[in-house]
Amino acid sequence: MITRLKTLLDAGRCPHALVIDGGTYESRLLCARELAAGLLGETDKVMNDIHPDVITVLPEEKKKTLSIEVIRKMRDDAYVIPNESERKVYIIAKAELMLDAAQNALLKILEEPPQYATFILLCDTHSVLLGTVLSRVALFSLGEDAETENSDAYTEYLNLAKSLASGVASGDRFKLLDAVSAFNDKNFDKLAPTLDCLSAIVRDALIISAGGNDLIGGAPDISRELARALSTERIISVQEGISEIGKAINIYANKNLTLTRLVSKLIGGQND
Repeated sequence: MITRLKTLLDAGRCPHALVIDGGTYESRLLCARELAAGLLGETDKVMNDIHPDVITVLPEEKKKTLSIEVIRKMRDDAYVIPNESERKVYIIAKAELMLDAAQNALLKILEEPPQYATFILLCDTHSVLLGTVLSRVALFSLGEDAETENSDAYTEYLNLAKSLASGVASGDRFKLLDAVSAFNDKNFDKLAPTLDCLSAIVRDALIISAGGNDLIGGAPDISRELARALSTERIISVQEGISEIGKAINIYANKNLTLTRLVSKLIGGQND
């Protein structure tokens, strides 16, 4: 299990909705079940997939997408109190198969979830999810670099994300350009993990703006600064911009164009 996620679980501060990406399908599912076992205080039943309060959400048989009907059924079930435990956990095992309509249906339960429910979305990459969904979840990644969350590399990514977030909050294009200049040709590979950290910071800003305090981004002061400077709609717009650029990193080879679009999306979220 990811170090940061385990720390939150041990502290009783696990978010009500999160995305686990990277790694293999099997490793993501194992991580989700370990988390569910920790939340429910029950290991054997959860790990053997027989606990009635841990529901794995999959596409219908012979279907290639996770339909809106499946998500609506899950949403309705979420309002039914748990059977054996004090909590219910929904593992959306192949979240990348949700089309936009299904993601929008999911968004409704993420916005106003029952207090006892936790939703875990598993996918290859979180870039397949809508910005509105990403703005309401916490992001965690598996894979070769999963443990860098507690390393010097993670600290570097977080500091770079803080600089970007501070530039967004200030509305100063030159300050943001200076922060973006850190991702030159030599350091462009740091952009993707930095955007993951930035997404978590912006997610916390949205939580703060809604009056919550379940912060997991690692930069609460910057998140509060964003919440003061931007409206809720603008915060969501910035989150969508981060998601769009995250996808562009894997699509476009022109690094300068990607960075220019990043500045435009982040400042656009402030000043549109």
